[in-house]
Amino acid sequence: MHNQIKSLSLILNARILLAFVSLTVCVAQTEAQSLGSAETFAALGATTLTNTGVSHISGNVGVSPGTAITGFPPGIITNGALHKGDAVAAKAHSDFAAAYAAFAGLASPPANNLTGIDLGGKTLTPGVYHFATAATSGGVLTLDAQNNPSARFVIQTGTTLITSSGSSVVLLNGADARNVYFQVGTSATLASGSSFIGNVLAHTSITTVSGAAVTGRLLALTGAVTLDTNNSTSPGLSAAQLLNISTRLKVMTADNVAIAGFIITGSAPKKVIMRGIGPSLTAAQITGVLADPILELHASNGSLITTNDNWRDTQQAAIIATTIPPTNNFESAIVATLAPGRYSAILRGKNGTTGVGLVEMYDLSPTSNSALANISTRGFVQTGNDVMIAGFIFGNGSASEKVIVRALGPSLAGSNVANVLADPTLGLYNANGGLMLFNDNWKDNASQAGYIIASTIPPKKDLESAMVINLPPGRYTAIVRGKNNTTGVALAEVYHLN
Repeated sequence: MHNQIKSLSLILNARILLAFVSLTVCVAQTEAQSLGSAETFAALGATTLTNTGVSHISGNVGVSPGTAITGFPPGIITNGALHKGDAVAAKAHSDFAAAYAAFAGLASPPANNLTGIDLGGKTLTPGVYHFATAATSGGVLTLDAQNNPSARFVIQTGTTLITSSGSSVVLLNGADARNVYFQVGTSATLASGSSFIGNVLAHTSITTVSGAAVTGRLLALTGAVTLDTNNSTSPGLSAAQLLNISTRLKVMTADNVAIAGFIITGSAPKKVIMRGIGPSLTAAQITGVLADPILELHASNGSLITTNDNWRDTQQAAIIATTIPPTNNFESAIVATLAPGRYSAILRGKNGTTGVGLVEMYDLSPTSNSALANISTRGFVQTGNDVMIAGFIFGNGSASEKVIVRALGPSLAGSNVANVLADPTLGLYNANGGLMLFNDNWKDNASQAGYIIASTIPPKKDLESAMVINLPPGRYTAIVRGKNNTTGVALAEVYHLN
Protein backbone atom coordinates (compact mmCIF):
# COMPACT_ATOMS: atom_id res chain seq x y z
CA MET A 1 0.00 0.00 0.00
CA HIS A 2 2.84 2.35 0.90
CA ASN A 3 4.56 1.60 -2.43
CA GLN A 4 1.28 2.26 -4.29
CA ILE A 5 0.91 5.68 -2.59
CA LYS A 6 4.57 6.46 -3.32
CA SER A 7 4.09 5.49 -6.99
CA LEU A 8 0.92 7.59 -7.21
CA SER A 9 2.78 10.52 -5.67
CA LEU A 10 5.58 10.21 -8.21
CA ILE A 11 3.03 10.11 -11.05
CA LEU A 12 1.21 13.19 -9.70
CA ASN A 13 4.47 15.08 -9.24
CA ALA A 14 5.51 14.19 -12.78
CA ARG A 15 2.17 15.38 -14.13
CA ILE A 16 2.36 18.62 -12.10
CA LEU A 17 5.91 19.18 -13.37
CA LEU A 18 4.74 18.52 -16.92
CA ALA A 19 1.88 20.97 -16.43
CA PHE A 20 4.29 23.67 -15.19
CA VAL A 21 6.59 23.02 -18.15
CA SER A 22 3.63 23.30 -20.53
CA LEU A 23 2.51 26.50 -18.83
CA THR A 24 6.04 27.91 -19.05
CA VAL A 25 6.21 27.09 -22.77
CA CYS A 26 2.82 28.76 -23.33
CA VAL A 27 3.88 31.92 -21.47
CA ALA A 28 7.18 31.99 -23.33
CA GLN A 29 5.36 31.77 -26.64
CA THR A 30 2.76 34.44 -25.93
CA GLU A 31 5.22 36.73 -24.14
CA ALA A 32 8.28 36.34 -26.39
CA GLN A 33 11.54 38.13 -25.83
CA SER A 34 12.05 41.79 -26.64
CA LEU A 35 14.01 43.22 -29.54
CA GLY A 36 16.75 44.66 -27.35
CA SER A 37 18.24 47.93 -28.58
CA ALA A 38 16.38 47.50 -31.89
CA GLU A 39 13.28 48.68 -30.04
CA THR A 40 14.45 52.29 -30.44
CA PHE A 41 14.30 51.95 -34.25
CA ALA A 42 11.26 52.65 -36.40
CA ALA A 43 13.14 51.39 -39.48
CA LEU A 44 16.35 49.33 -39.67
CA GLY A 45 17.80 47.82 -42.85
CA ALA A 46 20.82 45.57 -43.37
CA THR A 47 22.10 46.63 -46.80
CA THR A 48 20.37 49.93 -47.56
CA LEU A 49 17.51 52.09 -46.39
CA THR A 50 15.88 54.35 -49.00
CA ASN A 51 13.05 56.83 -48.86
CA THR A 52 11.06 58.66 -51.53
CA GLY A 53 8.79 61.60 -50.73
CA VAL A 54 7.97 63.29 -47.43
CA SER A 55 7.86 60.30 -45.09
CA HIS A 56 7.35 61.09 -41.40
CA ILE A 57 9.25 58.64 -39.20
CA SER A 58 9.07 58.71 -35.40
CA GLY A 59 12.02 56.77 -33.95
CA ASN A 60 15.56 55.93 -35.03
CA VAL A 61 16.30 55.14 -38.67
CA GLY A 62 19.37 53.06 -39.47
CA VAL A 63 21.25 50.49 -41.51
CA SER A 64 23.88 47.87 -40.57
CA PRO A 65 26.17 46.33 -41.67
CA GLY A 66 25.54 48.52 -44.73
CA THR A 67 25.99 52.28 -44.56
CA ALA A 68 23.71 53.68 -47.29
CA ILE A 69 20.66 55.74 -46.29
CA THR A 70 19.00 58.04 -48.83
CA GLY A 71 15.93 60.28 -48.87
CA PHE A 72 16.30 62.18 -45.57
CA PRO A 73 15.38 64.91 -46.46
CA PRO A 74 12.74 65.06 -47.81
CA GLY A 75 11.94 62.40 -45.20
CA ILE A 76 11.46 63.79 -41.69
CA ILE A 77 12.66 62.04 -38.51
CA THR A 78 11.36 62.89 -35.04
CA ASN A 79 12.15 61.26 -31.68
CA GLY A 80 15.22 59.69 -33.26
CA ALA A 81 18.21 60.08 -35.55
CA LEU A 82 19.95 58.58 -38.60
CA HIS A 83 22.43 55.78 -37.86
CA LYS A 84 24.47 54.84 -40.96
CA GLY A 85 26.37 51.70 -40.04
CA ASP A 86 27.50 53.17 -36.71
CA ALA A 87 27.85 51.39 -33.38
CA VAL A 88 24.22 52.08 -32.44
CA ALA A 89 22.94 50.49 -35.66
CA ALA A 90 25.36 47.56 -35.35
CA LYS A 91 24.16 46.76 -31.81
CA ALA A 92 20.53 47.06 -32.89
CA HIS A 93 21.14 44.70 -35.82
CA SER A 94 22.84 42.17 -33.55
CA ASP A 95 19.99 42.30 -31.02
CA PHE A 96 17.44 42.01 -33.83
CA ALA A 97 19.21 38.95 -35.29
CA ALA A 98 19.00 37.17 -31.94
CA ALA A 99 15.36 38.11 -31.53
CA TYR A 100 14.50 37.02 -35.07
CA ALA A 101 15.91 33.55 -34.39
CA ALA A 102 13.96 33.33 -31.15
CA PHE A 103 10.65 34.32 -32.76
CA ALA A 104 11.23 31.93 -35.67
CA GLY A 105 11.85 29.10 -33.19
CA LEU A 106 8.59 29.49 -31.28
CA ALA A 107 6.27 26.51 -31.57
CA SER A 108 2.78 27.11 -32.90
CA PRO A 109 -0.03 24.74 -31.87
CA PRO A 110 -1.72 22.85 -34.74
CA ALA A 111 -4.95 24.80 -34.24
CA ASN A 112 -3.06 28.03 -35.02
CA ASN A 113 -1.92 26.90 -38.47
CA LEU A 114 -3.36 29.56 -40.80
CA THR A 115 -1.71 28.38 -44.03
CA GLY A 116 -3.83 29.38 -47.02
CA ILE A 117 -6.14 31.64 -44.93
CA ASP A 118 -6.30 35.40 -45.51
CA LEU A 119 -5.72 37.42 -42.34
CA GLY A 120 -8.29 39.99 -43.44
CA GLY A 121 -11.51 39.41 -41.52
CA LYS A 122 -9.84 37.25 -38.85
CA THR A 123 -9.94 37.93 -35.09
CA LEU A 124 -6.96 36.45 -33.24
CA THR A 125 -6.40 36.04 -29.52
CA PRO A 126 -2.90 36.02 -27.95
CA GLY A 127 -0.60 33.27 -29.16
CA VAL A 128 1.74 32.06 -31.89
CA TYR A 129 0.26 31.61 -35.37
CA HIS A 130 1.96 30.02 -38.38
CA PHE A 131 1.84 30.13 -42.17
CA ALA A 132 3.87 27.42 -43.91
CA THR A 133 4.26 29.67 -46.94
CA ALA A 134 2.99 33.19 -47.73
CA ALA A 135 0.56 35.27 -45.67
CA THR A 136 -1.84 37.87 -47.05
CA SER A 137 -4.19 40.40 -45.49
CA GLY A 138 -6.91 41.82 -47.68
CA GLY A 139 -9.13 43.38 -45.02
CA VAL A 140 -9.30 44.08 -41.28
CA LEU A 141 -7.19 41.89 -38.99
CA THR A 142 -8.42 42.21 -35.38
CA LEU A 143 -6.13 41.35 -32.46
CA ASP A 144 -8.04 40.85 -29.18
CA ALA A 145 -5.87 40.90 -26.04
CA GLN A 146 -8.83 39.84 -23.85
CA ASN A 147 -8.02 42.57 -21.31
CA ASN A 148 -4.43 41.42 -20.85
CA PRO A 149 -2.20 44.43 -21.69
CA SER A 150 0.95 42.26 -21.75
CA ALA A 151 -0.52 39.71 -24.18
CA ARG A 152 1.62 39.04 -27.26
CA PHE A 153 0.76 38.06 -30.79
CA VAL A 154 3.34 36.32 -32.98
CA ILE A 155 2.50 35.59 -36.62
CA GLN A 156 5.11 33.52 -38.46
CA THR A 157 5.20 33.31 -42.24
CA GLY A 158 7.27 30.79 -44.18
CA THR A 159 7.86 33.19 -47.05
CA THR A 160 6.23 36.58 -47.72
CA LEU A 161 3.78 38.91 -45.99
CA ILE A 162 1.69 41.02 -48.36
CA THR A 163 -1.12 43.41 -47.40
CA SER A 164 -3.72 44.83 -49.80
CA SER A 165 -4.57 48.47 -50.34
CA GLY A 166 -6.97 49.66 -47.65
CA SER A 167 -6.24 46.76 -45.30
CA SER A 168 -5.73 47.44 -41.61
CA VAL A 169 -4.88 45.98 -38.21
CA VAL A 170 -7.18 46.78 -35.28
CA LEU A 171 -6.28 46.30 -31.60
CA LEU A 172 -8.98 45.42 -29.04
CA ASN A 173 -9.26 45.02 -25.26
CA GLY A 174 -5.82 46.25 -24.22
CA ALA A 175 -3.78 44.93 -27.15
CA ASP A 176 -0.50 46.86 -27.48
CA ALA A 177 1.38 47.51 -30.74
CA ARG A 178 4.64 46.79 -28.91
CA ASN A 179 3.53 43.18 -28.42
CA VAL A 180 2.56 42.38 -32.01
CA TYR A 181 5.20 40.61 -34.15
CA PHE A 182 5.13 39.46 -37.76
CA GLN A 183 8.13 37.14 -38.27
CA VAL A 184 8.52 36.99 -42.05
CA GLY A 185 10.51 34.23 -43.75
CA THR A 186 11.52 36.35 -46.75
CA SER A 187 10.09 39.80 -47.60
CA ALA A 188 7.14 42.00 -46.55
CA THR A 189 5.18 44.45 -48.69
CA LEU A 190 2.67 46.87 -47.13
CA ALA A 191 0.33 48.22 -49.80
CA SER A 192 -0.61 51.82 -50.52
CA GLY A 193 -3.32 53.07 -48.18
CA SER A 194 -2.92 50.21 -45.71
CA SER A 195 -2.89 50.95 -41.98
CA PHE A 196 -0.57 48.48 -40.32
CA ILE A 197 0.12 47.87 -36.61
CA GLY A 198 2.92 45.64 -35.37
CA ASN A 199 6.62 44.89 -35.64
CA VAL A 200 7.66 43.51 -39.04
CA LEU A 201 10.69 41.24 -38.60
CA ALA A 202 11.66 40.31 -42.16
CA HIS A 203 14.52 37.99 -43.01
CA THR A 204 15.16 39.72 -46.33
CA SER A 205 13.49 43.07 -47.11
CA ILE A 206 10.54 45.35 -46.40
CA THR A 207 8.75 47.65 -48.85
CA THR A 208 6.11 50.16 -47.75
CA VAL A 209 4.22 51.48 -50.77
CA SER A 210 3.28 55.17 -51.01
CA GLY A 211 0.70 56.17 -48.41
CA ALA A 212 1.03 53.13 -46.13
CA ALA A 213 0.91 54.03 -42.42
CA VAL A 214 2.68 51.95 -39.77
CA THR A 215 2.52 51.93 -36.00
CA GLY A 216 5.38 49.56 -35.22
CA ARG A 217 8.87 48.76 -36.44
CA LEU A 218 10.23 47.84 -39.87
CA LEU A 219 13.30 45.61 -39.37
CA ALA A 220 15.05 43.77 -42.22
CA LEU A 221 17.72 41.23 -41.31
CA THR A 222 19.69 40.76 -44.56
CA GLY A 223 18.24 43.19 -47.14
CA ALA A 224 16.79 46.65 -47.64
CA VAL A 225 13.99 48.74 -46.18
CA THR A 226 12.25 50.88 -48.81
CA LEU A 227 9.95 53.74 -47.81
CA ASP A 228 7.77 55.96 -49.97
CA THR A 229 5.79 58.84 -48.45
CA ASN A 230 4.84 56.89 -45.34
CA ASN A 231 3.95 57.67 -41.75
CA SER A 232 5.74 55.29 -39.40
CA THR A 233 5.79 55.55 -35.61
CA SER A 234 7.80 53.33 -33.30
CA PRO A 235 5.36 52.16 -30.59
CA GLY A 236 5.72 52.67 -26.86
CA LEU A 237 5.86 56.47 -26.76
CA SER A 238 3.26 58.37 -24.74
CA ALA A 239 1.18 60.78 -26.78
CA ALA A 240 2.00 64.47 -26.47
CA GLN A 241 -0.80 66.99 -26.00
CA LEU A 242 -1.53 70.54 -27.06
CA LEU A 243 -0.84 72.43 -23.84
CA ASN A 244 -0.99 75.96 -25.20
CA ILE A 245 -2.50 77.51 -28.32
CA SER A 246 -2.25 81.21 -29.10
CA THR A 247 -2.52 83.72 -31.93
CA ARG A 248 -0.99 87.20 -32.28
CA LEU A 249 -2.41 89.65 -34.80
CA LYS A 250 -3.57 93.22 -35.37
CA VAL A 251 -6.95 93.47 -33.62
CA MET A 252 -9.29 95.74 -35.55
CA THR A 253 -12.99 96.56 -35.00
CA ALA A 254 -16.40 95.10 -35.94
CA ASP A 255 -15.92 91.84 -37.88
CA ASN A 256 -12.13 92.23 -37.81
CA VAL A 257 -11.61 91.61 -34.12
CA ALA A 258 -9.68 88.45 -33.19
CA ILE A 259 -11.94 85.41 -33.01
CA ALA A 260 -10.23 82.28 -31.66
CA GLY A 261 -12.24 79.08 -31.88
CA PHE A 262 -11.07 76.01 -30.03
CA ILE A 263 -12.25 72.44 -29.49
CA ILE A 264 -12.05 70.27 -26.37
CA THR A 265 -12.25 66.55 -27.08
CA GLY A 266 -12.63 63.62 -24.70
CA SER A 267 -15.09 62.71 -21.97
CA ALA A 268 -14.04 64.88 -19.00
CA PRO A 269 -14.27 68.62 -18.31
CA LYS A 270 -11.14 70.61 -19.12
CA LYS A 271 -9.85 73.45 -16.94
CA VAL A 272 -8.27 76.21 -19.00
CA ILE A 273 -7.11 79.79 -18.70
CA MET A 274 -7.70 82.21 -21.58
CA ARG A 275 -5.71 85.41 -21.77
CA GLY A 276 -6.06 88.60 -23.79
CA ILE A 277 -2.65 90.27 -23.93
CA GLY A 278 -1.73 93.72 -25.25
CA PRO A 279 0.32 96.21 -23.17
CA SER A 280 2.94 93.65 -22.06
CA LEU A 281 3.84 92.92 -25.70
CA THR A 282 5.92 96.10 -25.67
CA ALA A 283 8.52 94.11 -23.68
CA ALA A 284 9.07 92.14 -26.90
CA GLN A 285 9.64 95.42 -28.76
CA ILE A 286 6.25 95.24 -30.46
CA THR A 287 4.77 98.62 -31.29
CA GLY A 288 1.16 99.65 -31.72
CA VAL A 289 -0.13 97.22 -29.10
CA LEU A 290 -3.75 96.89 -27.99
CA ALA A 291 -3.80 99.18 -24.97
CA ASP A 292 -6.83 97.74 -23.13
CA PRO A 293 -7.97 94.32 -24.40
CA ILE A 294 -11.36 92.84 -23.56
CA LEU A 295 -11.85 89.07 -23.65
CA GLU A 296 -15.12 87.21 -24.20
CA LEU A 297 -15.85 83.47 -23.96
CA HIS A 298 -18.69 82.14 -26.13
CA ALA A 299 -20.39 78.75 -26.42
CA SER A 300 -20.75 76.91 -29.72
CA ASN A 301 -24.14 78.56 -30.35
CA GLY A 302 -22.60 82.01 -29.96
CA SER A 303 -24.05 82.72 -26.52
CA LEU A 304 -21.82 84.64 -24.11
CA ILE A 305 -20.51 82.54 -21.22
CA THR A 306 -18.44 85.23 -19.52
CA THR A 307 -16.35 88.31 -20.22
CA ASN A 308 -13.40 90.12 -18.64
CA ASP A 309 -11.88 93.57 -19.08
CA ASN A 310 -9.09 93.82 -16.51
CA TRP A 311 -7.99 90.49 -15.05
CA ARG A 312 -7.99 91.62 -11.41
CA ASP A 313 -11.67 92.63 -11.63
CA THR A 314 -13.30 89.27 -10.86
CA GLN A 315 -11.13 86.10 -10.75
CA GLN A 316 -7.90 87.49 -9.37
CA ALA A 317 -7.19 84.65 -6.90
CA ALA A 318 -8.00 81.89 -9.39
CA ILE A 319 -5.90 83.53 -12.09
CA ILE A 320 -2.91 84.01 -9.79
CA ALA A 321 -3.22 80.35 -8.72
CA THR A 322 -2.56 79.26 -12.31
CA THR A 323 0.97 80.79 -11.98
CA ILE A 324 0.56 82.52 -15.35
CA PRO A 325 -1.47 85.69 -14.68
CA PRO A 326 -1.10 88.57 -17.15
CA THR A 327 1.72 90.96 -16.25
CA ASN A 328 -0.29 94.12 -16.92
CA ASN A 329 -3.44 95.06 -15.03
CA PHE A 330 -5.20 96.23 -18.20
CA GLU A 331 -4.93 92.78 -19.75
CA SER A 332 -7.69 90.18 -19.57
CA ALA A 333 -7.98 86.60 -18.36
CA ILE A 334 -10.68 84.01 -17.74
CA VAL A 335 -10.34 80.71 -15.84
CA ALA A 336 -13.05 78.19 -16.72
CA THR A 337 -13.78 74.47 -16.54
CA LEU A 338 -15.40 73.52 -19.83
CA ALA A 339 -17.18 70.39 -21.00
CA PRO A 340 -15.96 68.82 -24.25
CA GLY A 341 -17.21 70.87 -27.17
CA ARG A 342 -16.56 73.93 -29.32
CA TYR A 343 -15.90 77.40 -27.92
CA SER A 344 -14.82 80.85 -29.10
CA ALA A 345 -12.69 83.47 -27.39
CA ILE A 346 -13.11 86.96 -28.84
CA LEU A 347 -10.46 89.60 -28.28
CA ARG A 348 -11.36 93.23 -28.94
CA GLY A 349 -10.15 96.66 -27.83
CA LYS A 350 -12.06 98.62 -25.21
CA ASN A 351 -14.14 101.44 -26.71
CA GLY A 352 -13.31 100.30 -30.24
CA THR A 353 -9.55 100.76 -29.97
CA THR A 354 -7.21 98.76 -32.18
CA GLY A 355 -3.70 97.33 -31.92
CA VAL A 356 -1.60 94.20 -31.81
CA GLY A 357 -2.99 91.66 -29.36
CA LEU A 358 -2.46 88.05 -28.31
CA VAL A 359 -5.28 85.63 -27.51
CA GLU A 360 -4.21 82.43 -25.68
CA MET A 361 -5.55 79.22 -24.16
CA TYR A 362 -3.55 77.12 -21.67
CA ASP A 363 -4.47 73.59 -20.56
CA LEU A 364 -4.58 73.58 -16.73
CA SER A 365 -5.59 69.91 -16.40
CA PRO A 366 -3.39 67.96 -18.85
CA THR A 367 -3.95 64.64 -17.05
CA SER A 368 -7.75 64.75 -17.43
CA ASN A 369 -9.48 62.52 -19.96
CA SER A 370 -9.85 65.40 -22.42
CA ALA A 371 -7.58 67.53 -24.57
CA LEU A 372 -7.28 70.75 -26.52
CA ALA A 373 -7.57 69.57 -30.10
CA ASN A 374 -7.85 72.63 -32.31
CA ILE A 375 -7.51 76.38 -32.53
CA SER A 376 -8.72 78.45 -35.46
CA THR A 377 -8.22 82.19 -35.23
CA ARG A 378 -9.83 84.64 -37.63
CA GLY A 379 -8.55 88.15 -38.06
CA PHE A 380 -7.23 90.78 -40.43
CA VAL A 381 -3.81 89.91 -41.86
CA GLN A 382 -1.68 92.93 -42.63
CA THR A 383 2.02 93.18 -43.47
CA GLY A 384 5.33 93.44 -41.58
CA ASN A 385 4.85 92.73 -37.89
CA ASP A 386 1.07 92.74 -38.30
CA VAL A 387 0.78 89.35 -40.03
CA MET A 388 -1.04 86.53 -38.19
CA ILE A 389 1.16 84.42 -35.90
CA ALA A 390 -0.30 81.23 -34.42
CA GLY A 391 1.81 79.54 -31.73
CA PHE A 392 1.26 76.17 -30.10
CA ILE A 393 3.06 73.95 -27.60
CA PHE A 394 3.12 70.14 -27.45
CA GLY A 395 4.01 68.55 -24.11
CA ASN A 396 3.07 66.07 -21.37
CA GLY A 397 4.21 63.18 -23.55
CA SER A 398 7.14 61.86 -25.58
CA ALA A 399 5.66 60.82 -28.91
CA SER A 400 5.39 62.92 -32.02
CA GLU A 401 1.88 64.03 -32.84
CA LYS A 402 0.33 64.57 -36.25
CA VAL A 403 -1.18 67.97 -36.98
CA ILE A 404 -2.64 69.76 -39.94
CA VAL A 405 -2.00 73.49 -40.15
CA ARG A 406 -4.23 75.50 -42.49
CA ALA A 407 -4.38 79.11 -43.70
CA LEU A 408 -7.77 79.96 -45.21
CA GLY A 409 -8.90 83.06 -47.04
CA PRO A 410 -10.98 82.70 -50.22
CA SER A 411 -13.37 80.13 -48.72
CA LEU A 412 -14.35 82.61 -45.97
CA ALA A 413 -16.30 84.57 -48.58
CA GLY A 414 -18.89 81.81 -48.44
CA SER A 415 -19.55 82.81 -44.81
CA ASN A 416 -20.31 86.41 -45.84
CA VAL A 417 -16.92 87.62 -44.64
CA ALA A 418 -15.77 90.71 -46.54
CA ASN A 419 -12.23 91.63 -47.62
CA VAL A 420 -10.87 88.09 -47.42
CA LEU A 421 -7.18 87.34 -47.95
CA ALA A 422 -7.14 86.26 -51.58
CA ASP A 423 -3.96 84.14 -51.54
CA PRO A 424 -2.63 83.22 -48.08
CA THR A 425 0.80 81.68 -47.55
CA LEU A 426 1.80 79.56 -44.57
CA GLY A 427 5.15 79.00 -42.88
CA LEU A 428 5.82 76.62 -39.98
CA TYR A 429 8.74 77.46 -37.66
CA ASN A 430 10.41 75.64 -34.77
CA ALA A 431 11.26 77.09 -31.36
CA ASN A 432 14.52 78.53 -32.72
CA GLY A 433 12.75 80.37 -35.52
CA GLY A 434 13.92 77.92 -38.18
CA LEU A 435 11.58 77.39 -41.11
CA MET A 436 10.37 73.77 -41.18
CA LEU A 437 7.81 73.85 -44.00
CA PHE A 438 6.34 76.48 -46.31
CA ASN A 439 3.24 76.30 -48.47
CA ASP A 440 1.50 78.68 -50.82
CA ASN A 441 -1.22 76.61 -52.49
CA TRP A 442 -2.03 73.33 -50.76
CA LYS A 443 -2.07 71.22 -53.93
CA ASP A 444 1.44 72.33 -54.96
CA ASN A 445 3.15 69.27 -53.47
CA ALA A 446 1.53 65.98 -54.52
CA SER A 447 2.78 64.04 -51.48
CA GLN A 448 1.57 66.68 -49.04
CA ALA A 449 -1.73 66.97 -50.91
CA GLY A 450 -2.28 63.24 -50.33
CA TYR A 451 -1.79 63.63 -46.57
CA ILE A 452 -4.01 66.72 -46.51
CA ILE A 453 -6.82 64.93 -48.32
CA ALA A 454 -6.44 61.93 -45.99
CA SER A 455 -6.98 64.24 -43.00
CA THR A 456 -10.57 64.69 -44.32
CA ILE A 457 -10.32 68.48 -43.87
CA PRO A 458 -8.49 69.83 -46.92
CA PRO A 459 -8.99 73.52 -47.75
CA LYS A 460 -11.92 74.21 -50.07
CA LYS A 461 -10.01 76.58 -52.34
CA ASP A 462 -6.85 75.79 -54.29
CA LEU A 463 -5.21 79.13 -53.35
CA GLU A 464 -5.42 78.31 -49.64
CA SER A 465 -2.51 76.76 -47.74
CA ALA A 466 -2.09 73.65 -45.61
CA MET A 467 0.49 71.15 -44.37
CA VAL A 468 0.43 67.85 -42.47
CA ILE A 469 3.39 67.01 -40.26
CA ASN A 470 4.38 64.87 -37.25
CA LEU A 471 5.82 67.11 -34.55
CA PRO A 472 7.75 66.08 -31.41
CA PRO A 473 7.05 67.86 -28.11
CA GLY A 474 8.08 71.50 -28.26
CA ARG A 475 7.08 75.02 -29.32
CA TYR A 476 6.02 75.88 -32.86
CA THR A 477 4.81 78.92 -34.76
CA ALA A 478 2.67 79.12 -37.88
CA ILE A 479 2.76 82.45 -39.73
CA VAL A 480 0.06 83.49 -42.20
CA ARG A 481 0.88 86.19 -44.74
CA GLY A 482 -0.71 87.44 -47.93
CA LYS A 483 1.15 86.57 -51.11
CA ASN A 484 2.97 89.63 -52.50
CA ASN A 485 2.12 91.55 -49.27
CA THR A 486 -1.62 91.51 -49.88
CA THR A 487 -3.93 91.98 -46.89
CA GLY A 488 -7.31 90.70 -45.80
CA VAL A 489 -9.26 88.53 -43.39
CA ALA A 490 -7.84 85.03 -42.91
CA LEU A 491 -8.22 82.02 -40.68
CA ALA A 492 -5.17 80.30 -39.13
CA GLU A 493 -5.85 76.79 -37.84
CA VAL A 494 -4.02 74.00 -36.07
CA TYR A 495 -5.80 70.64 -35.79
CA HIS A 496 -4.44 67.81 -33.67
CA LEU A 497 -5.07 64.81 -35.95
CA ASN A 498 -4.08 62.04 -33.49
